[in-house]
Amino acid sequence: MKSPIKDETKYLNYSRILKELVPPRSIVDSYLFYSGHLEFNLCTNNRFVCAHTNAYVVHEFWECALTNPALLHTIITAEDFKFDHPQMFEILQQSWPTYRDPYVRSSLFFILNRHSGTGLISSGKFSKKNINPLAISYLQHFKVPNFHLQWDNEPDFIASIDPTPGAQFLLFPVGGFSHNLFESGKNRGYETTAIDHQQLYMKLKDFNETYKWIVLYDYHPAVVKLYKDYNIIFVTAQGRRANNTDEPKGIVIANF
Repeated sequence: MKSPIKDETKYLNYSRILKELVPPRSIVDSYLFYSGHLEFNLCTNNRFVCAHTNAYVVHEFWECALTNPALLHTIITAEDFKFDHPQMFEILQQSWPTYRDPYVRSSLFFILNRHSGTGLISSGKFSKKNINPLAISYLQHFKVPNFHLQWDNEPDFIASIDPTPGAQFLLFPVGGFSHNLFESGKNRGYETTAIDHQQLYMKLKDFNETYKWIVLYDYHPAVVKLYKDYNIIFVTAQGRRANNTDEPKGIVIANF
């Protein structure tokens, strides 16, 4: 199942390696859920995924897409719902959560995602390259098997990590690493989640005896140093295991 949402902040495809690490019929709790690319690939390949987000607007969009994708498609393709001007795009980036109807908000979520250079909703430069009839068609009959969505109503991401009963693997597609300097007071979009990377490491360390976990990062030497006691797989830009001559672009870390 191809996701109707894009995410240019996490550009590597780890699906091949994840399917090596996670056996068929496994139950996976995936956190920081956004675009669904990795999760839907696992679901359509006979893994069961419970996707967690503590961003309500992300949860709302996917609830609407799962419940009534045809309605989203109807709103998005309506003549009055075309926004082709960069200035209108910038206004909507700030105002889209204020619309009262959840399906209108979710339609704006999709339109802004597809017009954003980053794939984020509340930020990114205006672009038309990712909005086309094919992208919109992914919504019309959207359905994914073996999938459950959960909103974790807790603003502190680390505190929100509470595996569901039966979970066998915990998956954290983190993306970029930061030393978390100057984070206080930083403006964030409604769809983004703040991550304290050191605290995440300590939280995962507490899970060592009870869960198998996998963390996905863009390549950064500090991540290699932080997780040096765990199994680290370096990944190329094409999503395969890096060899000694490859330049690593991503890192897969597992405690097993």
